[in-house]
Amino acid sequence: MFVFNLPEFVQFDFRHTKKYMNLKTILADTQIISVSRRGDPEISGIAYDSRKVQPDCLFFALVGVAFDGHDFIEQAIAAGAVAVVCEHIDHAEKYPEITFLKVKDSRLALAHASHNFYLNPSRNIDMVAITGTNGKTTTTFLIRNILQRLGKITGIIGTTGIFIDDEMLPATHTTPESLELAELLGKMCSHNVQNVAMEVSSHALCQHRAAEINFSAALFTNLTQDHLDYHKTMRDYAAAKKILFDNLDESALAIVFNTSEYSEFMLSDCKAKHRYYIGYENNADIVIDNIEIGYSATKFRMTFLHDLAKYGSHEFRTKLVGRFNVENAALAVAYLVLSGYKIADVANIMQDVSGAPGRMDKVHLKNGAVAIVDYAHTPDALEKALRTCREILPQSGRLYSVFGCGGDRDTSKRPQMGKISTRLADFSIITDDNPRTEEPDAIIRNILQGIKPEDFQKFTVVEPRENAIEHAAKLAREGDIILVAGKGHEDYQIIGNTKHHFSDFEVLAGL
Repeated sequence: MFVFNLPEFVQFDFRHTKKYMNLKTILADTQIISVSRRGDPEISGIAYDSRKVQPDCLFFALVGVAFDGHDFIEQAIAAGAVAVVCEHIDHAEKYPEITFLKVKDSRLALAHASHNFYLNPSRNIDMVAITGTNGKTTTTFLIRNILQRLGKITGIIGTTGIFIDDEMLPATHTTPESLELAELLGKMCSHNVQNVAMEVSSHALCQHRAAEINFSAALFTNLTQDHLDYHKTMRDYAAAKKILFDNLDESALAIVFNTSEYSEFMLSDCKAKHRYYIGYENNADIVIDNIEIGYSATKFRMTFLHDLAKYGSHEFRTKLVGRFNVENAALAVAYLVLSGYKIADVANIMQDVSGAPGRMDKVHLKNGAVAIVDYAHTPDALEKALRTCREILPQSGRLYSVFGCGGDRDTSKRPQMGKISTRLADFSIITDDNPRTEEPDAIIRNILQGIKPEDFQKFTVVEPRENAIEHAAKLAREGDIILVAGKGHEDYQIIGNTKHHFSDFEVLAGL
């Protein structure tokens, strides 16, 4: 095995990326097992989808769940690829003019190559990564919105889309593939972006999508059941999240909430010198207390202890409602304060900034009821959303829950969500989410399996989703709250393999 070393003459200037770059420069620091043909061709671009290959391209054969890129090497060569990075070489004799490079992991090699090709843009941006099951999106938006008010040009990469300052680009994944990430960060550099708040999913960490990004800080929100169709066990899920912290540099900042049983595990091998815990007890480095949850705002206090005692105690107020949003806000505050921003400035701005779209968003209905649209699609998130609604519900009000579960995803959480909704809401309307290729009725039957016999009078099934929302609005009266959970910001519904336009907000706006 050998490694291509990066030549000293390469300059990291994103604004003047060359149209062509030689292969050795692109593959700098990549561990190569073998090469079929010596040479250093000039490369015009990188692709891992054979349909996107251009002349003089470098093609990466990625091994995926549904497809194997090695099956498309010939199509890539036919489209103009002059070099191929792969995990096994089967075409070298047939294509002697093509350079084949064998690697152990083509996804990791893609990350190395992509960031080299775009001249390592994350080295010129202050990057903070947020990982965890719930709260990632809200935390990124709070950080970004506060930094904007502090005069910084910011970016967001996450579930709701990609933001370059105020320009929004759609996102197909919480964390894009490494090639798209490198290109995107290069574009952010060309727009003088100074700070980026980025959601990092467990899938992305396992698949090396975030490899080679120079994170100055990493934040951990929580870990509750989700994605077990992919990770199989909670320990595997936690290990995926831990990759983010294991790869931090010594100079980085790591902040985790200690309310999770996996908090210490996250930091167990972290090299960052600045590692801190947030929690509700004095064993944390930053303690949250004096929480007051209201209908339109939430108050809380943060006290910095131990070697952070110089920051003292400070009161905060946010327009976001719910105890879980206290945790999201506290993470954002901790990151900003420990990154050098004045705590008084952060507190002053916090009381005015909003969170992420589709996260506990209120919609006032004509009949006087209030609908709250939230992305809650896990048992823990649904429980937290319902408990928050219960906390702000007027004394005489009733709480309605409208929710479903996504198809082709973790089936074990479905009965749990049925149990949670019928236990915490006064009445539940069970319906579709994104059924994908599963039959909606089969998904609903899974949900119903978790409902206890004593709660059988507390729910009904209404399909499709639009009708379920309308049914809840007809039942509700002034002072009632309807939680519409599961889709949040999404403006589509996936039925089969097709995306159809659908928005919970638009349905509610017509009621």
